[in-house]
Amino acid sequence: MTATRFWRVAFAALLCMCLLAAAVAPAANAQEKIVLTFWKHSHPPADVLTEELIKEYMAANPNVEIQMEIIPSNEYLNKVLTAAAGDQLPDLFDINDANHAILTSRGILAPVDAAAFGFESDEAFLEAYVPGSLDPFKGADGKVYGIPFEYNSWTMVINDKIFREAGLDPATDYPKTWEEVGMIGAKLAKVENGRFERQGFAWNLLTPGWTMLLYSPLLYQLGGSILSDDDKGNTCTLNSPEGVKALQTMQDMYTKYGAGAPGINLSTAQNAMEDFVQEKVGMWILGPWAVPTFASNPEVVENYRIIPLPQMTDATRNVVMLSTWLWVVNAKSQKQAEAWKFINFASEQGARWLPAAGYVLPRLGWTDAPEAAEFKGLEVFIDQMQYGRPRLIHPQGGQISTFIHKAVQDAVLNGLDAQTVLDEACQEIESVIQ
Repeated sequence: MTATRFWRVAFAALLCMCLLAAAVAPAANAQEKIVLTFWKHSHPPADVLTEELIKEYMAANPNVEIQMEIIPSNEYLNKVLTAAAGDQLPDLFDINDANHAILTSRGILAPVDAAAFGFESDEAFLEAYVPGSLDPFKGADGKVYGIPFEYNSWTMVINDKIFREAGLDPATDYPKTWEEVGMIGAKLAKVENGRFERQGFAWNLLTPGWTMLLYSPLLYQLGGSILSDDDKGNTCTLNSPEGVKALQTMQDMYTKYGAGAPGINLSTAQNAMEDFVQEKVGMWILGPWAVPTFASNPEVVENYRIIPLPQMTDATRNVVMLSTWLWVVNAKSQKQAEAWKFINFASEQGARWLPAAGYVLPRLGWTDAPEAAEFKGLEVFIDQMQYGRPRLIHPQGGQISTFIHKAVQDAVLNGLDAQTVLDEACQEIESVIQ
C-alpha cells in the first residue's frame, strides 16, 4: 500500500469513527437522568395524587426522575427549617405561608421561572392566577417565590344531623356570630354524668399554625392586630382591648356557655379532623383541604354543611383567615428550571386536586370543571375568600406564632387571665422583633 493510499484509508476510518461518535453521543446524553429531590408534608388524601402526578410527569419526561420523601406533618416544618440552616434542602419542597417569609428573607428560595411555566413574561404568568393571590409571596424585588397549591379560606362546618337532633334547622339556625356559636354549641353538646360525650363546639389548638388561624380572625374582626401598623410594625399590640376581648371570647365557649371543655379533643396534628369525623363535635373550624378526610364516615359525608365563618357582634369588618401551602424551589438547586416545569404541571391539575385532597388552587381555569360542581360547600369557601386575610407573614413569624400559641393555650385550656398571658406574650414577641 502506498503512503498516499494509507493516509486516505486512515482518514476515511477516522471520519467514520467521528460520525459514529456524533450519532451515538446525543443518544447517550438523552439517557442521562435529571434527578429531582422533593420533600412533601404528609396529608394522606394528597399523598396518593402527588405520587400519581409524579409518575405521569416522569412518563412524559423520561429523562427526569423525581424522588419524593413524604414526611409526617408533625415533624415536617422542623425538618425543613433545620435543613435550611444546614444547607441540606432538596431541589423542591413545600412550605406554609407562616414560614415562607423566613426562607425568602434569607435568600433560600428561588424566584418562579415564568419561562418554565410556558409564559413569555412575568406579567403573563401573574395573569394566570387569581388577582392578589400571589402577592404575599413576593420578595422585595417584586418576584414571586412559590406557587400555592393549597389556598384555604377557613370557615365553619356543622353536622346537620346533630342540629336536627337538637331541634334546630341547619339551613337557617346556624350561628352567625361567636356569641351564637356558644349558645348553639351548648344546645348541641351531649353531657352524661358530668362528661362530654359530644361537644357542641371546640377549639382545635393543635399547633401554633392552627392557633393563629383560630385566634387571629376574632382579633382582626374587632379591628385589632398582632403588631403595630396593622402587623407591619415592630411593637406588639396583642394585649390591646381588642386582643384581650378576642381571647376572652374563646374562653367563653367553655366557661360561659359550656359548648365544650378543654383537653378532651381527639384530634391530633396528623388527624386534625378526628372529632368531627367521629361526630364528637357539632361545629368545627376548617379549610377545604379537610373535606376529603370525612370519607371514612359516610354519615358525616351525608350530613356536613359548610357555613360562613361567624363574626364578632361588634366587628368592624368581616374577616376570614387564609392559609396557604406552596411549592418552592431551593435557590441552590442546579435543576431549578426542571423543578419549576414539574410544579407548573402539578399546578395545572386543579380539577384533580379538589376531590382528591380538597385543595383549592388559585390558578385560573379549572373551577368550571364537573369536579368543582360536585364538591359540596366549595361555593362557600370561594365566597368567603373575599373577606380573606393571610396569617401573620413576618421573618420572625415562627417564633411569634409560638408565643401566641402558648398564651392562647394558657388562657383557653388552663384558665389563666387573658390580659396577663397576652402581656407576657408581647414581652416575648418584642424580644425577637426589636
